[in-house]
Amino acid sequence: MERSVRLTVAGLALLVGAVPGTAAQCGPRGLDRPARRDHLLVTPAWLAAHAGDPELVVLQVGSEGFAEGHIPGARPVDEMSLTLGNRDLPSGDRVRERLQSLGVGTGSRVILYGDQWHIGPVFWALEYAGLEDRVAILDGGLPRWRAEGRPVATGAAAARPPGRIGQRPQADLLASADWIRDRLDSRRVVLIDARSAAEYAGTAPEDLPRTGHIPGARHLDWLTTFTRPAAADSGIATPLVPPERLSELFQAAGAEPGTELVLYCTVGMRASHLYFVARYLGYRARVYHGSWADWSRRADLPIATGPAPGGAPR
Repeated sequence: MERSVRLTVAGLALLVGAVPGTAAQCGPRGLDRPARRDHLLVTPAWLAAHAGDPELVVLQVGSEGFAEGHIPGARPVDEMSLTLGNRDLPSGDRVRERLQSLGVGTGSRVILYGDQWHIGPVFWALEYAGLEDRVAILDGGLPRWRAEGRPVATGAAAARPPGRIGQRPQADLLASADWIRDRLDSRRVVLIDARSAAEYAGTAPEDLPRTGHIPGARHLDWLTTFTRPAAADSGIATPLVPPERLSELFQAAGAEPGTELVLYCTVGMRASHLYFVARYLGYRARVYHGSWADWSRRADLPIATGPAPGGAPR
């Protein structure tokens, strides 16, 4: 089962907000695909150049190894402190207070790096909290930062004044089982399953009542979006494949202009990564935070089995 189940990180959702984005470096909007939001994915060079920005907040997702080496100015965030151990949404006050204690405020720009399994859920949660276009991911994370010879700090995080958050949750970034069921026949909603091919087909052993996928869902294994899939699967920060390849993968999964994507996996972690990629590519997207763990437990909901039609381009 998905790594998040073992860590009880299901149903991640932050009910707060913050972070002004830099201007998007998007080309002209074409007729065949949406405009890319380049400001959602930053390089070590960009981060180094903006290290002195007063509104910049750098968060390492996961505290493991922080004291031994982290990006200067970063603060560790324990994703478990921002979630509940089930598929319910956490208290808005709880998450707001936690983020404000990290220095996140209405005028912040947040950059995330850290455990590859958890960055996507935190990114989605921050956007759900009202921070759309104000949070980005460091492509390649700390390994790429180190590989480029950039400075690394040790010890505890430096003190930072608390922030003040005013945004409200963005309900249109969230999908429920009932919302999906009512749209199974819609051509404007595209369901994408982020799990492995075996999980999608229903042939992988899972500790869930039923195996398979949501009827009509397309398949896009989240690991195919990384340059080093095995490393990403182990939680190691890994750069994404080029944007042209990402577009090919999403188009092969049925993402067309004008459609709304609904992403799911087992409990939402892999789906949240695809949510980030979808946003980066310019698509409208939602996360089914309960995902297959929720759908499989409801006997009133239909399921399908078997391999995905077509498949991602090779």
